[in-house]
Amino acid sequence: MNYQIVEKLPTPEEYNQLRQSVGWGIYERDVIEQALPKSLYFVCAVNNGEIIGMARIIGDAGIAYYIQDVIVKPDYQRQGIGTQMMDKIMEYLRFHANNNSVIGLMAAKGKEAFYTPYGFTVRPDERLGSGMTMWWKTEKSLLSPPEDSR
Repeated sequence: MNYQIVEKLPTPEEYNQLRQSVGWGIYERDVIEQALPKSLYFVCAVNNGEIIGMARIIGDAGIAYYIQDVIVKPDYQRQGIGTQMMDKIMEYLRFHANNNSVIGLMAAKGKEAFYTPYGFTVRPDERLGSGMTMWWKTEKSLLSPPEDSR
């Protein structure tokens, strides 16, 4: 395989294809077009013109950085692509994060061990509580029932 890790964002279609490939939900095009360019840093793995992976950093560029959307399409996993993308992410942080900046991420279940060599701690531990997540629902989304209840 002849892939490259490049500093670029996927298109909205590529972004949703990556998310779907690993079983994550998709977003509306206008949401993606507004949100992705606000990333602090981003990389994609490209193989023969096809985006096969991505990773990005979001945050305030000082106190808090958050690693988001580390995705490799299933057919390309376990070939070092995720590691190469994370290496680029960590290189960016080495040059831009400040002393005591908080670097966060939310690992998919079963993928925690991928991040521990980079210095990330599985929570909860003796010092830190559990990470928490909330999926925001808008008035628009509350008006229509979820797909599986129709």
